[in-house]
Amino acid sequence: MILMKALSGKKRRSRMKRYICDGIVKGATHVRNQTPCQDNKRIVEISDKIAIVSVADGHGSSKCPRSDRGSMIAVNSFYEVMKNYLKVYGDDETGLSNLITFLNREGDMRFAQDVCEEWQARVKQSFYKNKVDGMTDEDGNIKWPSVFSLYGTTLLGMLVTDSFVFSFQIGDGDISVVLKDEVAPLVEPEKFLGTETHSLSKPDAWRKAVASVRRREMESKEPYMYILSTDGFANSYTSDEEYQKTCKDYLQMIQEHGAETVQANLKNWLTETSELGCGDDITVVMVYFAKE
Repeated sequence: MILMKALSGKKRRSRMKRYICDGIVKGATHVRNQTPCQDNKRIVEISDKIAIVSVADGHGSSKCPRSDRGSMIAVNSFYEVMKNYLKVYGDDETGLSNLITFLNREGDMRFAQDVCEEWQARVKQSFYKNKVDGMTDEDGNIKWPSVFSLYGTTLLGMLVTDSFVFSFQIGDGDISVVLKDEVAPLVEPEKFLGTETHSLSKPDAWRKAVASVRRREMESKEPYMYILSTDGFANSYTSDEEYQKTCKDYLQMIQEHGAETVQANLKNWLTETSELGCGDDITVVMVYFAKE
């Protein structure tokens, strides 16, 4: 359900500069089994005020042999839909003000439907280019629910603007805001036991979407960041406390050593995390803000 965070009412802070660090690694288990990485990400910095970021994790099961492709389609679908919304509403102050109203009201409904429809349309295009047997009924009609299952994936995305962030999620993974002394989820997806998760491949996937709008004025004047990660990241730690501690450690490392240094080392760190943790693919995107 959409959650509109309370406005602070304070005057706009001095400008914070945005830095993005990102990494994607094939899980240790997938390396040993010589199977493809199921994760994908897309990051588009439209301007110094607006960025669109998304990550997705293909299910990788025997029922989803094309889920690596499905996750790539997912991140591209989120970007295309959000880009079109920005085009319709405009990226000036008035346009963004209207967009935040819409996303707060319809982010987990109309926007979610648009993302799901875009994903399904792109999956259909992919399937037409490379069909497989057993996907038609006795009348020769394609069984699209079965086709969508081939490409099963989760999806996490954010629109980051100068004044607010919009977070969107279908399936597992984490989207959090990281402050010096706190790590707080920006959306609260439904938790499952084991490996089960909501999937973009379900015909009514949009009904399982969760979303939130958060004003950036709520953040502190100290450096902070938003972090998106596929479930292989959090699942590599023994508890939520360990996950949160690691998020705060990354914030501190960027603050002390700079985004370029963290970016240069991030892939090695995530590889080690997977090897010592759950062995799954890991994708992490950190959107960091500090005073210019």
